[in-house]
Amino acid sequence: MVDVLLVAPPYKGMTREPVGLYYLASVLLKNKVSVKVLDLNLNKMRLRDFQEYVRKSDPRVVGVTSYSFNYYLCEDVLKAVKNVRPEIVAVLGGVHASSMPEVVLSTNAYVDYLVVGEGEYTFLELCQRLLGGQSCDDVQGIAYNMSGVRVNPSRKPIDDLNTLNIPDRETLGYQKYSVALVQTSRGCPYSCIFCNICNQYGRTIRFRDPKIVVDECEALVRKYNYKQIYFFGDNFTFDKQWVDCFCDEILSRRLKFRWSCETRVDNVDLKILTKMKNAGCHMVQYGIDYGDEDVLKKLGKSFSLAAVEEACEWAKKSKLGIEAFFIFNCPGENSETMNNTYNLIQRLPLDALEINLLTPYPGTQIWRNPEAYGLKIINKDYWNYTTKKYVLENESFPREKFVPAFRDLLKRMNLVTADHSQPEIFAFLETEKKIAAWSSD
Repeated sequence: MVDVLLVAPPYKGMTREPVGLYYLASVLLKNKVSVKVLDLNLNKMRLRDFQEYVRKSDPRVVGVTSYSFNYYLCEDVLKAVKNVRPEIVAVLGGVHASSMPEVVLSTNAYVDYLVVGEGEYTFLELCQRLLGGQSCDDVQGIAYNMSGVRVNPSRKPIDDLNTLNIPDRETLGYQKYSVALVQTSRGCPYSCIFCNICNQYGRTIRFRDPKIVVDECEALVRKYNYKQIYFFGDNFTFDKQWVDCFCDEILSRRLKFRWSCETRVDNVDLKILTKMKNAGCHMVQYGIDYGDEDVLKKLGKSFSLAAVEEACEWAKKSKLGIEAFFIFNCPGENSETMNNTYNLIQRLPLDALEINLLTPYPGTQIWRNPEAYGLKIINKDYWNYTTKKYVLENESFPREKFVPAFRDLLKRMNLVTADHSQPEIFAFLETEKKIAAWSSD
């Protein structure tokens, strides 16, 4: 028997460490709440096997984390839990739940509570109240149904992220992933019109102590024999002094592992990138997004194309690889701006490239008010919100013009592989094939 079972639904058909649930579980364990973590990406189960797992675990509370594109899988998981034992308390968290609590609660019969925003201490208090038989009505940061949807006042973001323990992956029934994930910061002060991360973590960026982050890395390298770590947090180099201390800590401990991170082109310089390379970084990911400055401004980006080219030049001088993200079907886009973006991509010394389509995630500016950007949401099936599907109509570049131009762009970029297969983005007009929660019976 366990107090809490945390479940990670399948993620875009990929296997990735559910590190958010690890940090959540660590807070529960620290406060004497027993917990298991089940990753359905790694543990492919049939429905009856999952339900048997729930019976044997016998949890009082089941928590599931949600993104928009796998929200329907969260429904499948919670429905299966309730069919095993209706009295199990079902809690949903994550960015999708945080962005639209009223809609989720009014349409999902299998959810008892939502955790809105940063989850650790809200979920801890909720579990402690539930396990102790106390009322949860006044817990900050939750939403629930009681003669209508009630969304309680939000909980203040965690000022000191160092109060979150380093996850004890062994205690959580850890299984090996190809790349370990470690969180460095939370929150983002920028205003990109397509990003909803501030709905969960707020606009104030908060960093973990660099020594504690390296403690976690050291455990992963020395205890679990990891060779690669990805640091997630949208603005790794926002505070260059933090990066300096972090790199010094890796070097002083003689830790040897390859790592990568995501950051902005206006938050780097040659000195900091060189320091990162010396400390084991092998690649930086830049959200460049577009190759026309007017479109960049409409996307909420505040940097120039000159900054883009300079940041890429510095990375190459530092002998770092560069992966860049680009978005198409943007406000103000047309054939000329698309071609400008193609030309920028050709000029930049990129090692990897990810092409996406603008997607109106719940809670974003383009989701709340698409008309203000000359957009119309034409598809609200969230399983298509993978950034690879055409779900927005753009008045400045309507479908009959965008589709042939975008197909031509993809061909010009030679994205077809040696075996003549094509990446997912080539099927951007097709309905996304749903990921299955359960293995075939």
